[in-house]
Amino acid sequence: MHLAVPAFAGVVAAILLLGSAAPAHAEYGAIAYDQTTGSYGASSNEPTAARAQELALKNCGTPGCQAHVVEPHGCGALARSDTDKAWGGVDRDTLDAARRDAVEHCQTHTSTGHCKVVISACNK
Repeated sequence: MHLAVPAFAGVVAAILLLGSAAPAHAEYGAIAYDQTTGSYGASSNEPTAARAQELALKNCGTPGCQAHVVEPHGCGALARSDTDKAWGGVDRDTLDAARRDAVEHCQTHTSTGHCKVVISACNK
């Protein structure tokens, strides 16, 4: 699943849920993003989804931040435009794939076509 939002949208979340079966000792991560301010934060390898979201929001640091969990064994990436508020967030099986696809998805929603990865992470 992909998410992206044009520049006029409000505060939005950047990374999506990855549907996979969790092992007994699952480790969760989350990435938070505030489209209004451009702030972002992440967490990884936390014992619960709630803890992962809490830390990502804290690391993001602004009231408009919203976080989404990346399930165990998943990788998430957030790319954004340097010149407008376009962004792309994806989850994938590998970090390289997450980074590549986040940039590609962001580029489809920016007038400049220039996006770069600002944060990415994988869970164990």
